[in-house]
Amino acid sequence: MSRLSGSGFRRVIRWPRRRPVALSDLAAEPLIALMADEMEQEAGNLLSALTPRPRVAFRTRSVEAVRSLVATGAGVALLPDLVYRPWSLEGDRIESRDVSGTLPVVQVGVVWRRGAPLSPEAHDFIALSQASRGR
Repeated sequence: MSRLSGSGFRRVIRWPRRRPVALSDLAAEPLIALMADEMEQEAGNLLSALTPRPRVAFRTRSVEAVRSLVATGAGVALLPDLVYRPWSLEGDRIESRDVSGTLPVVQVGVVWRRGAPLSPEAHDFIALSQASRGR
């Protein structure tokens, strides 16, 4: 996952748009768990503090399956902005809400070939990444 922060970690469901969703609101919802990379572990760490702990309705390694299951109303998903998209492959709309509360941060590294020149875009990306490090 990229940085998981209050605005970077989205909860996909139909709650009022005007307010962030509290972590405690997740406890009553069936969860669609994305099992890609560190996402399941980070979401599990985040939700383990909740009582009662949310019930995982589905686990999948497919981002598209998560979107489709959420769009059909099978549950909700915790997703970083990087993978959020407001529609499923079937064309159903998916909504997102900011999650309030303290959220975990996942470190992201930037690598490139030693001695290779960096493009201006790569320099801009690195500068942006370094500037957002403290958020």
